[in-house]
Amino acid sequence: MTSARDVIREPIRNRAAAGKMAQPWKDALLVYVAAPAEHADVVFYDETVVVVKDKYPKAQLHLLVLPRQPMAFGVEGLTRAHMGLLQHMERLLPTISHGTDVRVGFHGVPSMRQLHLHVISTDLISPSLKRKEHWNSFTTSFFKPLADVLVALEAHGCVPIDVTAEHAKLKTPLACHKCSSTFRQLPQLKKHLETTHPCETMALGSMKRAANSAPLSPPSKRTKDATT
Repeated sequence: MTSARDVIREPIRNRAAAGKMAQPWKDALLVYVAAPAEHADVVFYDETVVVVKDKYPKAQLHLLVLPRQPMAFGVEGLTRAHMGLLQHMERLLPTISHGTDVRVGFHGVPSMRQLHLHVISTDLISPSLKRKEHWNSFTTSFFKPLADVLVALEAHGCVPIDVTAEHAKLKTPLACHKCSSTFRQLPQLKKHLETTHPCETMALGSMKRAANSAPLSPPSKRTKDATT
């Protein structure tokens, strides 16, 4: 079985199609699945998944849940065979979300090649949320809730994705996800959230300690060495 370290070390010319060689950032998540213990922004890991803080969070709480096995595809590549993995991710949610109101799902067309599940608080307050596309990627049907993905896999064995239609959703008018008010510019929408839907600042300093005390404990050093 190919490991994340193997994928990282493989020459780009052998694993990237023409036109993708200038986008090594698309594989940046692989470093976390290859050696999760080496990264301070990893808040939990076990033999199956790694939970890491998003490098450019779009809300006060924004985590990515990654499979330890390299999976260079998005939600459209999932089959019934992946339901056990997704259910494992689902079981972690009460611990890693800390009781916060969160949205949990996949982007219809992901920007990164490694499969990753977003766990994001509904405040959507962050200096990294800068563009309409950022907002719409979490507030329109471009965002595929984990629960809906599991239902689709159970019923049909796949999650069909129309890439053109998904990209079009990112260009739709800005709308508040709490009251549906529409706005022409993102700064106006952000001001609306501050004045009409204010939220308290979250205290997330203890996240790593709480995650490490989850029922699914990190593997022993011997197990970690074997999986990486």
